Formats: sequence, structure tokens, C-alpha cells
Amino acid sequence: MKNQWKILPNILFGNALLAFAICAFVVPNDFMLGGANGIALGLQRFIPVKLSILAAIVNGTLFFVGWAFMGWKFAAASLASTVIYPCIMAVFEVLPLGTLFTEDKLVCAIFCALTAGIGIGLVVRAGGSTGGMDIPPCILYKYKGIPVGKSMFFFDALVVLMQVFIKGMDGILYSIIILLIMSTTVDRVVVSGERKVEITIISPEYEKIRQEILSNMDCGVTLLNVETGYDRTAQQAIYSVVYANKYPEIRDAVLAIDSHAFIVAGDVKNVNGRGYTLDRITSEP
Repeated sequence: MKNQWKILPNILFGNALLAFAICAFVVPNDFMLGGANGIALGLQRFIPVKLSILAAIVNGTLFFVGWAFMGWKFAAASLASTVIYPCIMAVFEVLPLGTLFTEDKLVCAIFCALTAGIGIGLVVRAGGSTGGMDIPPCILYKYKGIPVGKSMFFFDALVVLMQVFIKGMDGILYSIIILLIMSTTVDRVVVSGERKVEITIISPEYEKIRQEILSNMDCGVTLLNVETGYDRTAQQAIYSVVYANKYPEIRDAVLAIDSHAFIVAGDVKNVNGRGYTLDRITSEP
């Protein structure tokens, strides 16, 4: 509970930045976006209600899909954003934000991408989820082993294509700029998408930690024989490569078991093997 209170400000501020980017830059300039916001913008052409209401419907629907396929623990990580984001957007919608900034569409597209990317990054880095279209890629990764970053890009492109049929080709170049800059910004801020980290954990509670990661984190581990340098005690270290947005959850779980655990994490540029380039091993025949 204490850790949840620590990450809540990041989730609030991250969702506020995302909602601000939509209301201040996307809506006034009629930009096309991917994700749940893109679906809501497309639906608004046919359903004349506030964007915040449509965003709540889309996010709420995807939340229950995530709950059904991924379980309540995964859904809990998306719950805060599912509720908070539409509420913050409803506040920004009534403010005259579109008249406060430059009318240069290119400048607006760049600042939209940077602001939204930082917002999403803060939420994911805190160990939360922005919900929405983050959920289908996670489901595909769990059941089919498809990398999250690749399927996320596919879904974003599909949503943008849907809006092209609705709005026409005008503005498609701005939308491409937004998607490219936003995805790069998210990767820089919160280590998400295709970026992975390798984790080495040294703790006398390695067996409990191994069980926790395998059972509750849905990640693979390798045990390495090590010897502590101070008292020369033989034990095992835990090594794992995970998608970086999973790291905060694993770190907190490890520290909950052993507050003195030695944890080292570093970036990984390429991974080959089970769960990445090869199908994952499951208990099913």
C-alpha cells in the first residue's frame, strides 16, 4: 500500500500531461492518433458527445477485456488510469486551450508528441499502465509470445488508418510525426515497448524470489551458482531478461521479500530464445 501511494502522483501527473496534449494540441488541430484516444476521436465523428465520455467508454471496455484475459492483478494496474484519465480530460475540455498556443501545426505536433510521450512514460515507469490500447498487445504477448512493441505499433497504425477513411488524407503526415516522436519519447522516459532489461538478483531468499517471479510475474528466470565475497557463502543468484515496463513490479516484489536484496539491472539490445524469438514453454501438452 505504501508503494502504491508513492506511484500515485506519477500516475496522476502522467495522465494529466496526456489529457493536456490531447485537448491543447490534438483536438484544435484535428490530428489523428493511434490507441484508445484515436478510437475515441474517430467515434466522435459519429457520436456527438464529449471526447472524455468516449475515452471513458473505450478505456472501460478495454479494461474489462484485460481483466477477462489477464486477470485482476493486471487489470488493477490499469484501473487508476482508466478512471483518472477521462476525469482529467473532462476538466481540460472546458478550458480554451486551443487558443493559447501557436497556430503552426508542425510545432503543435512536436509538442503534442513530447507532452503525451512524457505523460505515458511517467505512468509506465511508476509501474502503472495507461490502460486503453496497451491491453491488447499485452494479451497477445501472454498467449502468442508476440513482442509488445511490435503489436502496439500495429494497433496504433490500424487506428490511424481507420481515421484516414473517416477524415481523409489531410493531416496524415502530422500524425506520423506525432507517432514517431511520441514512441521515442516514451522509450526514453520509461523504458517501454521493445526495450528490455536484464536483472541479476542476489539474495539468500532466492527460492522465494524465484517462485514469485515465475508464478506471479509470468517471467522466466535462470539460476546461477555464486559465492558471496564477504563470508564465502555458496548460494544461487537469479538472472532474468524482461520487458522494461515489468521491472518496477519485479523490483518491488523482490524488496518485499528481502529488503536487503542486491539487484542489478541493465539495458539489453538484443534477445534470442524462448519467449522472444522462439515460442514460450508452457505446462500445456
